[in-house]
Amino acid sequence: MGKRIPPPDPTLHTVGCEDGGRRGGKQLSLLKTFGLRPDSQVLEIGCGVGRLAYELSDYLDSPGRYVGFDISKTAIDWLNEHYAPQLRNFSFDLVDVQNPRFRPDGSMHPQDAAFSYPDDSFDLVVAFEVFMHMDQDGVAAYLRESARVLRPRGRAVVTFMAIYDDENPGRHAGRDFVALGDGVYSRFPDREGWSLGYHDRVIRNMVAEAGLQVTETIEGDWHHPWEEPTLGPHHGCDLYVATPMD
Repeated sequence: MGKRIPPPDPTLHTVGCEDGGRRGGKQLSLLKTFGLRPDSQVLEIGCGVGRLAYELSDYLDSPGRYVGFDISKTAIDWLNEHYAPQLRNFSFDLVDVQNPRFRPDGSMHPQDAAFSYPDDSFDLVVAFEVFMHMDQDGVAAYLRESARVLRPRGRAVVTFMAIYDDENPGRHAGRDFVALGDGVYSRFPDREGWSLGYHDRVIRNMVAEAGLQVTETIEGDWHHPWEEPTLGPHHGCDLYVATPMD
């Protein structure tokens, strides 16, 4: 059966690689391995142009639900025009959060932006290629809010550009990661909030301080650009899966 909605328009919000148009499908396959079911309640942080929502549109059944939010008004307006009327269990929210690169005039810093959803309301909270665009205070706040809205047996599935070796932080897309201090790195150290990497220990500390525990990680392909990409439902960033602490 064909989809009821048009495919995402990547020109609406130019962030994230298209991966040959396979990005949303790979995300869906990945989430299935971490417990996604047709009746799951899913929150996507940084839903962008709706790549994952498009793939979930004929996967989620009632009482399954998808909620996505983003800082791009253009993308959210388009999703509310083209997706929300056709998908009654889907909703898309605009958040007026400041970002140096994508929303410099936002009214609040991410560290002050509470999610507008009740406690214990989602089975999965996902963030694909979002935290590389946020400073440490913002990431920590989003992880705390993720823990709050997750159900006790829920999972957070999030990606980072993770640094494992302070002496050799790595290189991606032709640029070296440069240390900014205290386990924070950037490929554009002269531009605030661009292409940030975090040391694995910093990531794990933020996750733990949010009340979550890391249960699984998958190393991103970007660490080994000379090798063939990993087969399977994963992309280049480092993936962390976390659950609420007991």
